[in-house]
Amino acid sequence: MAFEGLSSKLQDITKKLRGKARITESDLKEILREVKLALLEADVNYKIVKDFISSVQEKALGQDVLKSLTPGQQVVKIVKDELVELLGGQESKINFTPNPPTVIMLVGLQGSRKNNNSRKACKSFKKARKETIISSM
Repeated sequence: MAFEGLSSKLQDITKKLRGKARITESDLKEILREVKLALLEADVNYKIVKDFISSVQEKALGQDVLKSLTPGQQVVKIVKDELVELLGGQESKINFTPNPPTVIMLVGLQGSRKNNNSRKACKSFKKARKETIISSM
């Protein structure tokens, strides 16, 4: 839910910056304002948002557009890279206990689709377990 709002805002940003050869400081301020609002709406801590925005601003300001990217795509790439870094920078695996059950805590605000996500995770875990059992035979 939080990433859906951010995703739609980033798509709007790429539409606004179409056809520009360089990101101006005013464009960047407007973009970062929208990203900031999306993160705050997703209940991200204000200090984290502030540090995140300043980091993105440092990387994006005055950068030449890569040959294969438009300015909007460049900003989206920078924001994505910073989000990945903020969330840990690398993929982490779930350590399953040898004797079931493995307890996993899912935390979120009311209405943030915890039930839906837990069902999807269970299906994924079951499928992965079946594939592991079949491949070990």
